[in-house]
Amino acid sequence: MFRFKSNGNTAADNKPSSPPITEKELPVTHKPIMTPPKDYQPANTAEITDDQQQKIDQLHEYMTTILLPTTHEYHENEKRFLSTGTLKRYMRARKWDYEAAKNMLENTVKWRRDYRPDQLDPDYIKPEAETGKMYFNGFDKCGRPVWIMRPRLQNSKDNERQVKHIVYSLERGIRLMPEKVENIAIIVDFKDSSASHNPSINTCKKFLDILGNHYPERLGIAFVVKSPWFFFVTFKMIAPFMDPVTKNKIKFVYDNVDGKQDNTKATTNEWVHLQDFISNDQLETDFSGDYHYKYDLETYWDQLLDYTGKPYKVIDY
Repeated sequence: MFRFKSNGNTAADNKPSSPPITEKELPVTHKPIMTPPKDYQPANTAEITDDQQQKIDQLHEYMTTILLPTTHEYHENEKRFLSTGTLKRYMRARKWDYEAAKNMLENTVKWRRDYRPDQLDPDYIKPEAETGKMYFNGFDKCGRPVWIMRPRLQNSKDNERQVKHIVYSLERGIRLMPEKVENIAIIVDFKDSSASHNPSINTCKKFLDILGNHYPERLGIAFVVKSPWFFFVTFKMIAPFMDPVTKNKIKFVYDNVDGKQDNTKATTNEWVHLQDFISNDQLETDFSGDYHYKYDLETYWDQLLDYTGKPYKVIDY
């Protein structure tokens, strides 16, 4: 709906103006944005102190003692996962407690050896992506890939593959990150969702467990759009299991441009406007942006693999 302000101009001044461009008039594309804008500004990270650097060096030295032998097929993957960036993220996640960070990282290394998250078969995962319930499109102003989730489009009851789809997406999102960017932005769109579409408490906890324990510091910010009453109930129930820093990264999006919202008291988390974080040319028209994108499985899947590895590629983390 468009609102027009009246003014005191004469009839002669009130010449017919061009009608506003609506979503239907914008050109439709099936190609997601997977190249960051040139003007992105990476989020600042605190400088490493001498004491912190010593702990990073100590952690690196320890991890080399448990690294897979060079003859092992997964050696190169593990070696490049254990980058300086990874060591810093695990140290930050455990508030620079060396022993806690070491235990956390060692557990992740063991998990990755068994799970092989970077080698999940795209053909196995693809059925989960048929409806477009979860995909990447665009970047925020900090250069973080935008991961869009639409619970109403849930199409599977295969719990194991659902979880692997999440892990697969995290790994692909990491491969979309441009230089000096190390986390993602998430938009959870609850438009037209009912309570039956709401993720279960167990599913939410599983997601938080994987994200928190094996992908620390990878969540930059998360936006909840069209948040329904039943999600507020779920959010209150899972909040105690969340790290306070992670919880504060979750923002609720105003439905109206004027910032008026009836249910702002349903949560203590911050309410925001998406356009303050994501430029209109990177934001879908569904979220009042200018990019008129319609999900198409084959187009999206081919482009995702072109950018992130077909079937996968080894990278420095």
